Amino acid sequence: MCLWVGERPGYDWSLLGNVGEAYGAASAILAGLALVGVAISLIVQAREAKAVREQALRALHTDLLKMAIDDPGLLECWGPIEQSTDLEWFRKHVYTNLIVSHWQLMWEVDLLSEDHLEILADQFFKGMAGRRFWAEARGPRMKAETSRRARRFTLIVDRSYQTAVTAGPPADAMDGRSSSNDRAVGPDPHAAQRGRTQSRAADLALGAVLGGGVALAARYLVRHGRITSGKG
Repeated sequence: MCLWVGERPGYDWSLLGNVGEAYGAASAILAGLALVGVAISLIVQAREAKAVREQALRALHTDLLKMAIDDPGLLECWGPIEQSTDLEWFRKHVYTNLIVSHWQLMWEVDLLSEDHLEILADQFFKGMAGRRFWAEARGPRMKAETSRRARRFTLIVDRSYQTAVTAGPPADAMDGRSSSNDRAVGPDPHAAQRGRTQSRAADLALGAVLGGGVALAARYLVRHGRITSGKG
């Protein structure tokens, strides 16, 4: 059959060979592009799977921290924070850590721009709680970050912290709401209870005095009434 086709006139085998080679090169290019597309698809799927795992781990971490906030006794399981035994500050430290972790998650999924992050950090470091938290957490965070984007996040937040410290004391310290040792201390939860207890004691004492006075007055009136009736 091939000999019969080859004996027919009008066939330029060199031209046909060149055309075949051109189609072969084109098919090789298309096959390479398809392989690149498959590789890109696998990379995207792997990143999405990693993001899902990280989100699940962050959700678990958040649940653990919420349990510690609700039950101060569980804070001891996380170990001391800068050798501090202030449970009230432990709660604030955990809460501020949740805030910064939320920012970092938004940053890593590209939902938080650098300008917006700087605005949030500047407002965050106007208070003593934010400054104290970052002073304790900046070193471990800088050592723990492994990705370039995570390190960039930490550097932006740390730059805002350095700017705030250079600018002066926090706003709540200037308002007289911070403690003398520059720690963010919340309102004394026992002060209101002591005030209510003292107020109740004063009310009881006043009631006892008034009750005694009324009893004495009634007794006097009764005796005076008896004497008058006896004279009559």
